[in-house]
Amino acid sequence: MPEIIVEGGRRLQGEVQIQGSKNAVLPVLAAAVLPKGETVLTHVPAIDDVAVSLEILTALGVSVSFSGGRLTLCADSLDGIEVPEELGSRMRSSILFLGSLLGRQKEARAAFPGGCAIGNRPVGLHLSVLRQLGAEIFFEKNCLCGRAERFTGGTVVLPSPSVGATEQALLAAVSAAGETLLCGAAREPEVRSSASS
Repeated sequence: MPEIIVEGGRRLQGEVQIQGSKNAVLPVLAAAVLPKGETVLTHVPAIDDVAVSLEILTALGVSVSFSGGRLTLCADSLDGIEVPEELGSRMRSSILFLGSLLGRQKEARAAFPGGCAIGNRPVGLHLSVLRQLGAEIFFEKNCLCGRAERFTGGTVVLPSPSVGATEQALLAAVSAAGETLLCGAAREPEVRSSASS
């Protein structure tokens, strides 16, 4: 479409259904592996990244029921530690499962994340926050791997604000022993929304 023409001067009226926020729901889906029991989310958008996240959760052993924007998850039977490469490579936020899986399962494996068409977005800050909380991070073939017998709270420093790395730190700090202070955190609405969900 080469152009959009808007003719004004008319009063607007009607109703518009606004879908839920992708940037808020994706880290919440990664967080769903942390607790045992049922997690219920409403107003979840039916979009590709959510569908991929649900496939990842299913592959990890989480039961999933999604209908009409209402999502019910139960991680009681979670038994996996690996984000399958064919799924993780399809979206950027698949890396968020590293912190959650390390917190719950003590080890995790994930392919380098994909799905980003806006340019190079390295994962170094994600790995840095996990290391700062006590994880051992290493690489095997094309896979990011980690071990953390127990995360340990402390001061986590981000040299520049990063939404994803801030979310990663929050996901890992939830299962850390002691208090965690996050310095240089991103303060975008999706971080604040995810943390309060």
